[in-house]
Amino acid sequence: MKKIASALLILSLSVPSMAQKLDWNVNFDYLFRNYEYDRSNEVYDTSFTLHAARLTPEIGFLVKQNNSVFHRVRVGIDVFKEMGEGSVNKELLRDIIFYYNAEAVFRGGGRFQAIAGCFPRRFAEGDYMGPFFDDDILFYDNNLEGMFFKYRNRHIFAELGLDWPGMLGDKEHPLRRERFQVLSSGLWNFAGPFSVGWRGSFYHFACSPQSPNVVDNHMLNPWLEWTPFSFLDELKLSAGGIFTYQCDRMISPEPVFPMGFYSSQVFGKWGVSIDNRVYYGDDLMPYYSLEFGGVKYGRELYMGDRGFNTRFDRPSWADYLNVKYEPKLSSWLNLSVVLSFRFGEPSELLGTPVFRGWQQSVALKVNLDSLRPHPKAPKSEQRGFFPGYFKL
Repeated sequence: MKKIASALLILSLSVPSMAQKLDWNVNFDYLFRNYEYDRSNEVYDTSFTLHAARLTPEIGFLVKQNNSVFHRVRVGIDVFKEMGEGSVNKELLRDIIFYYNAEAVFRGGGRFQAIAGCFPRRFAEGDYMGPFFDDDILFYDNNLEGMFFKYRNRHIFAELGLDWPGMLGDKEHPLRRERFQVLSSGLWNFAGPFSVGWRGSFYHFACSPQSPNVVDNHMLNPWLEWTPFSFLDELKLSAGGIFTYQCDRMISPEPVFPMGFYSSQVFGKWGVSIDNRVYYGDDLMPYYSLEFGGVKYGRELYMGDRGFNTRFDRPSWADYLNVKYEPKLSSWLNLSVVLSFRFGEPSELLGTPVFRGWQQSVALKVNLDSLRPHPKAPKSEQRGFFPGYFKL
């Protein structure tokens, strides 16, 4: 840590003092979430309580190249504490983050951003929760290791990034697989209240020294979105499909293509919202229980909500209903109280009724990023960004 701080100081002194500024950020996340899935025999999730807090302070410098291009270099510490774990102080230091971040504002209102290094997952603005990532995985795995690119203007937002969660193992780590994932998300407002969106993941689950097998798990979720004007603070209806390509190159060399229909309905007013998501289709995790070399694929291969591992050999349905209270406290402080209810097609064989279980959560987020300087377009050219979607 001292070596990184010294290198950062030397680099900052090498830049003309008139062009640089001290740059910083502080993130604090507190989460209490209780999972109750006993009534469905924990087939689709496990009953437990996630109670943890994370503090991520960052410091670095900002260099102004011109009126619309900025560069940043930051270093920080990811401090994580799971309540009741009994960790000693040194075990609380989960990760050291360090990254380069560039932002450019174009005439006409477009904005481009690039990030490279080990950086917080908050830079990925797409909603990947559900079929791509379970909510608890997103909380535990807070950092991305790789690079990310984003662009937005009045009518479009698009992001593309690479995360490298696993390098090829060695003699000391014979089970560690080489893994990388390409993520992309975006929305194009093509006509009035109508937009086309997408989420995608290209996941390569490759080899380890003890397992030469390679598994591909690629997923694309395009949708059509309608956000009509109404008296509500938020009204958003979307419908689309989930299409996958999956291939276990040694156990089952013929690829499979699980797919289904996916829709969301969001209604919100005065800080209270209902977010309902419906899925009807195939089992999106057909290899979940498979193993190679005595090691089960499980969560390393499939990081989405376990409800998408339907366990049916035919299309079936599932429903995810979230009732949220998120008052507008400030630009840097967010409070969220959520009740989540899980429903799905019943099965006597699995012992799962229609109501599979529910979650209760309280989350507090502090992000002082909005207090730091951001690049701005010249006043004569300043224009609003695409409303109602991803924002910096």
